[in-house]
Amino acid sequence: MNIPILYQDPDLIIVNKPAGLPTHPDTEGEVSFDVVSLLKRQLGLDYLGIHQRLDREVSGVLAFSARREANAGLARAFEGREARKEYRAIVTGRLPNRTGSINQPLIEGLEGRWRVTRPGEPGGKPAQTSYRVEQTGPNNSYALLRLKLETGRTHQLRVHLAHLGCPILGDPWYAAPVVALAKAKTPPRPPVPASTSDGQFPRLLLHAYKLALLHPTTGKPLEVEAPAPAIFERAAQGQALPEIALALRLAETGLARLQTTDRQGLAGLLALADERRSPFSADPAQLTTAYRLINGAGDGLPGITLDRFGAALVLNCYDPLLEADQPGFKLLLEEIARQWSDASVYAKFRPRQLSNLASQGAKKAEITPELPLTGPTLPEIEVRENGLNYLIRPGEGFSPGLFLDMRETRQRLGEWSAGKTVLNCFGYTGAFGLVASANGASRALNLDAARLALEWGKQNYQLNNLTPDDFDFVEGDVFDWLARFARREQKFDIVILDPPSFSTVKKKRWVAEKDYGELAELAVRTVAPGGLLLACTNHAGLSRKDFRRMVLQGLEHADRPIQVRGYFHEPELDFPRSANLEGYLKILAIELGGANRKSKV
Repeated sequence: MNIPILYQDPDLIIVNKPAGLPTHPDTEGEVSFDVVSLLKRQLGLDYLGIHQRLDREVSGVLAFSARREANAGLARAFEGREARKEYRAIVTGRLPNRTGSINQPLIEGLEGRWRVTRPGEPGGKPAQTSYRVEQTGPNNSYALLRLKLETGRTHQLRVHLAHLGCPILGDPWYAAPVVALAKAKTPPRPPVPASTSDGQFPRLLLHAYKLALLHPTTGKPLEVEAPAPAIFERAAQGQALPEIALALRLAETGLARLQTTDRQGLAGLLALADERRSPFSADPAQLTTAYRLINGAGDGLPGITLDRFGAALVLNCYDPLLEADQPGFKLLLEEIARQWSDASVYAKFRPRQLSNLASQGAKKAEITPELPLTGPTLPEIEVRENGLNYLIRPGEGFSPGLFLDMRETRQRLGEWSAGKTVLNCFGYTGAFGLVASANGASRALNLDAARLALEWGKQNYQLNNLTPDDFDFVEGDVFDWLARFARREQKFDIVILDPPSFSTVKKKRWVAEKDYGELAELAVRTVAPGGLLLACTNHAGLSRKDFRRMVLQGLEHADRPIQVRGYFHEPELDFPRSANLEGYLKILAIELGGANRKSKV
């Protein structure tokens, strides 16, 4: 991934932060995927000083000190209010004046959400925002504002504007659903901050536009601007923004009811999704060419996902009304081909239950066509992820060969693998084993019931100049092999569990939300003292809380010390989710000791 750099010298680095990335890591000592961590890896730096933060979904100018010696000057600029910060925001509603100042103290409320203090309420922190209306949309459908922070409180702009009845579009915490855009010229004052994502635009339309400050070491004036996203440029010209009303309607009706009049709005939503993934596409090294372009409702396009595998796009349709000959699907396909004209588009029409294909009379050729719907045929292509090569077959059933939501987990595994022995259960095409082997694991054993998948995994090894050992690609039932390893007292430093949500084992139905604890109990017997168990599931019906409880209960009988090293989820840059939803992917990293002592869970 590439973070765009706006200014750089030995003391100061200023970037254009993409929407969808947090500013800094949540935890110390773990591989993270925030702006600070990514920028350190991108530039080969050991240090970045944080003096300014932007919310995850806010884009724009973000400054860091590149040396500790520059910290004092940069801290003085931000803490002493010498730095001037300007923002652009697209809001609903009408402000009381074309220019003005909002001077309302803020206080922290429930769940980390801030609010304006009530009259006479103590404890509020002074907060002042200046605004100017730069442009309004047709029929007052929106307003483009220039905003200046006179103080720097958490969520200040978002809270102040919502308080005035002009919430920022796409704000899941402080804006009511944008129903007004489709039903009235002047939206009403919003109620209390909305906690629902229904009707929300898929991106927070707030951009840190300009930063002016004195250089922390030279003292010379410095002014840096971040190019505005395309939707802000169109708003600056007073153009209609049909993607806003369309996002609201699609949340209610789905993509199957797209009409030809929706073409511009659909193009706008696709462009927003593409822009969010620009850290991948703009990377000059092209270290990762496989990632998700559209993640359903998280990108305002419910019922579909779109995955990029180099020159191939795989469109997954979960909405049963989206069929190849349906007008809404045809329009969607046309606009996808227009937005990403360099790629062939393959389609997968996914039934609600894959096990019901036979009973539904579905034909494989209809639900997973081998040929692309647009573009040249690509039976096999090579893609890259974090610098490693993978073989992809885009027309091959429902799984082209690589699960993209595990990208960050694979990178973490690479950091942990040097000199370790790794057991990759339910290994599929061996991606985890490949990452471990490429990063110095002493052994990586891939275990799966599908022989063809393991052969595919061997080809992945060969693409990376690794010689696959047949003894490290074992065909068989994972449950049987885990029991066999336990009887032999054969241990591994890292054991990875990534089972399907549903399967049949010896004519017995296995369901993750009921049986995962038993699997964890079986697997822990193969984890070496001080080793790591990586328990994963993509079962959306199993909550994070219940999954953690189930796995930890499964480990109780091992009578070993337990320490949770991390609890991870899908990558947020290309797998955004609707507000207030916890996400479907759960990855629990647990370290297990050898002698019984108090657990840290």
